[in-house]
Amino acid sequence: MPEPRDITVLIVDDDPVVTAALHAQVNRVLGFRVVGIAHSGHAALAAAARFAPRLVLLDLHLPDLPGLEVAHRLRRPDQPPADVIVISGRKESATVRAAIQRGALYYLVKPTRAGTLEQTLLRYAATVAQLESGGRFAEQQEIDRIFRSLHLDQGARPRSISAATEQAVLDALSGVEQDASAHELGELIGVSRATARRYLEHLAERGLVEGRPRYGPTGRPQHRYRVR
Repeated sequence: MPEPRDITVLIVDDDPVVTAALHAQVNRVLGFRVVGIAHSGHAALAAAARFAPRLVLLDLHLPDLPGLEVAHRLRRPDQPPADVIVISGRKESATVRAAIQRGALYYLVKPTRAGTLEQTLLRYAATVAQLESGGRFAEQQEIDRIFRSLHLDQGARPRSISAATEQAVLDALSGVEQDASAHELGELIGVSRATARRYLEHLAERGLVEGRPRYGPTGRPQHRYRVR
């Protein structure tokens, strides 16, 4: 059974090879757990009613119902609320637009790299955490940050930030039990404290990492970071 803090996932695809690969990829991402797999539209709706997943990874080519129809039915009042991310080989703008109109939060094109799926899931988790934090947003910028954290914006990565090191920092931080400082994380992946701090701050701006000051006996705060 998934732990209470896990984001539960239903995978919907008519290809058993694809569902097996997605199952393995999702379960490797910290904080996510696959609770069901469906190979048809009707099976997907039944599984959604049974398992009440938080997130559905949905293919659009299904043997009985169009994937877009499944996405539409998942939004009905008689279905448990679920977010949808489409994973499809279709690239037509009309299809992407229809998926958005039917409530898809994001659209991934097959074949999807494991790293791309992982980043998408982590961004989704960061968005969920921000939306469930309670209270109200004081500034438009806070709402803008939520929308930015959900969508992969590779063009927004500064030239000083490499994708490989960014992923290494995120992987290392995901592996620590609670949190870590920039110095500790730098030692884990073999970079300087300043480099680790730069990447951690970048990840914090993207909504993937949370940084908090911790005050020691000297009164000087040390910033500690953890994955959202």
